[in-house]
Amino acid sequence: MNNTKMRGEKRYLDCHFLKNSIHFFYDNIRACCSNALGPIFYDKFQDENIDTDYMYEVRKKYIERINNDEFADGVPDCCKNCCEIDENLKTEKIKEFENKVQRIYFQNTMSCNAKCTYCTFRDVEKGYKYKVVPIIKAMIEKKILAKDAYIFMSGGEITIYPEFEELFSILFNYLESCIEIFSSGIKYLEIINEAFKKNRCRMVISLDSGCRETYLKIKQVDCFEQVVNNVAKYTSSSENAKEKIVLKYILVDDVNDNKEEIEKFIKTVVSLGVKNVRMDVDYEKYKYSFHNKVPEHYFELFDYFYELSAKNELTIEKCVQSEKILEYSRT
Repeated sequence: MNNTKMRGEKRYLDCHFLKNSIHFFYDNIRACCSNALGPIFYDKFQDENIDTDYMYEVRKKYIERINNDEFADGVPDCCKNCCEIDENLKTEKIKEFENKVQRIYFQNTMSCNAKCTYCTFRDVEKGYKYKVVPIIKAMIEKKILAKDAYIFMSGGEITIYPEFEELFSILFNYLESCIEIFSSGIKYLEIINEAFKKNRCRMVISLDSGCRETYLKIKQVDCFEQVVNNVAKYTSSSENAKEKIVLKYILVDDVNDNKEEIEKFIKTVVSLGVKNVRMDVDYEKYKYSFHNKVPEHYFELFDYFYELSAKNELTIEKCVQSEKILEYSRT
């Protein structure tokens, strides 16, 4: 699938994750998200300090290996399951890059306030093993973190992480960019509401339903009205929130994989004034690297979801991994 040859030429993996990204995972610190493993800088990490110079040297060694024409493969083994490889393969060698963090993915806590049936990490040990606030403070002091860095906060449920408000405040005050949060939406936070008002926050909420009964089956907590009320608080307080909140619908087999449930979901979205929607598949069941094909009726449901969203003048956000899974399933 990810062939590094093109018309006889070697191709080189020019990946911004590899060069300038940090993923704070629950038990390690690495370069990439859970889509692929990527280089691991610190395994079984439980400290409050990292050496960004050491990490930079690790990155450079990977790039040297990619650029070395003695090696036929321009993709490191730890990157080969990534769904974004093809888009990042270049015919030119990778140029020098500076020791600057342009992207951070916070996923260092696995505690959650929902019990989603599709959760990729439901069997992972809960809680967190290390604090990130001291690390971020040190990165800012050393001027390693770029002012326009992309920040992605997830989990577990990041908003219930004990350091969340302090961490969010530090990043908000230092950065010039927008902070993106993946959340259950169960917990309302005024600090997030204030960030919406200043157009500095984006939130993706997996609602997955348009009614209490379906929500309960999927999330296994009775919080549908709570989430809807929280979203309403954000959108009624700021027009920015309507543009910056994305309500997501993850297809769950034999629960919400039908047109009736999709209609209920879209109706709820419209009632809240939210402008953005997204449909995904269950990655635990149809993970890209597993090459499991989705059911045939999924294609009709995706088309219907997009059609109904467009009819209601909603912006459709597409996910690379879901698109790749669908593309593979069509073959």
